[in-house]
Amino acid sequence: MNESTVFGASYNPLEFEIVPSRTALLIVDMQYLDAHRDYGTGARIKANGLAHKFEYFFRQVEETVVPNIQRLLHRCRAAGIEVVHLKIASLVRDCRDVSLEHRRLNLMAPSGSKESEILEELKPLENEIVISKGASGAFNSTAIDQILRNLRVESLIVTGVDTNYCVETAVRDAADRGYNVILVSDGCTGMTAEYQRLALEILNGIYCVTMTTTEVLREIEMKSTAAA
Repeated sequence: MNESTVFGASYNPLEFEIVPSRTALLIVDMQYLDAHRDYGTGARIKANGLAHKFEYFFRQVEETVVPNIQRLLHRCRAAGIEVVHLKIASLVRDCRDVSLEHRRLNLMAPSGSKESEILEELKPLENEIVISKGASGAFNSTAIDQILRNLRVESLIVTGVDTNYCVETAVRDAADRGYNVILVSDGCTGMTAEYQRLALEILNGIYCVTMTTTEVLREIEMKSTAAA
């Protein structure tokens, strides 16, 4: 599974297998606040006449990220891989509990608001775990680490937005806590193609391994077939 890294041969390779019973699919912030062009941040961008500057991001979300996460959801659910949804959402209506960082960025989704909801195309099933966070770092601002350990999860398949913000923070923090991390290269996106490229290049082989959706699906299929 390991690929070359920016550090070349100076580091030991990152190698591990996907074991369905010890793996979780982590979907980061795929919600109306920040992953839909007609709500939340997308609506503010349009109102300010800046939609053209974010066309790459929203087109990637719509045409690549959402369809690929759907593929992963279907296969992971069938294989018994735990699915964990992360979302930016306040615990209360007035958002008084959110971080200073998110207040500055106006990344606030009041409890019960449309912006706090996960996209309909990726809607969690009734018994899937949904974790709300009021800051960028899920591991710093929620009980996700304890939850994953309760579930006996050792490896994470990470998807979502934005690659070089909340997704990257989750990847780094998970690696620091000893998880094996796969970042799905076409299951996430940055604001620009260059941001995406740099984030994947910097993270790969150090904090995670990067794999395409097709590669992850093939790996899950092989492990599921071998276990049958």
